[in-house]
Amino acid sequence: MTFFLKLRHWELFLMLALPTIMSLMFDIPMEPLVVATIGLFMMLVLFGWMFSVGAWSNRQLPEARQRSPLPCAAGFALPIVYLLMYIFLYIPQLQHGAPSRPPIWLLPMHMVSMVGIFYGLWYTARQLKSLQENEDADFMIFSSTFFLLFIFPLGIWLIQPSVNQLYSRREQAAADTNED
Repeated sequence: MTFFLKLRHWELFLMLALPTIMSLMFDIPMEPLVVATIGLFMMLVLFGWMFSVGAWSNRQLPEARQRSPLPCAAGFALPIVYLLMYIFLYIPQLQHGAPSRPPIWLLPMHMVSMVGIFYGLWYTARQLKSLQENEDADFMIFSSTFFLLFIFPLGIWLIQPSVNQLYSRREQAAADTNED
């Protein structure tokens, strides 16, 4: 879990951008399976980072202000399950000459996935900002963090340095109290 908290912003960005850059450099054909696989990797990295930040921030808050991380984990797991269903159930149909019109079951899964993603963004932004401000943050306080998470390439460059500083300060404070 702390792996993502220790990464520098450029390292995290490279983890997200490198698969796409490599596929373009090596002229890998952008077939549906390749695109979905790259998307799955990017989702795992991005949602892993967001969940790590949110869950760690939540654990650092006083117990009265903590929220269960399980809905956030479920919110981030839904789109991953959706993409896996897409890869295993729909892409093989495309490769066997099925019409390119997606099946109707993809629409509700897509909507539920979007709700899960928005909840995960909300949870992560709220808990991080509550930790930074040392008080319960309402939406007006954490909305900038929420939107930066939504625009993740920009958000990574702006949020991860403050996560690194906060993590380092908390780790140093914990080490200083253990020495006493």
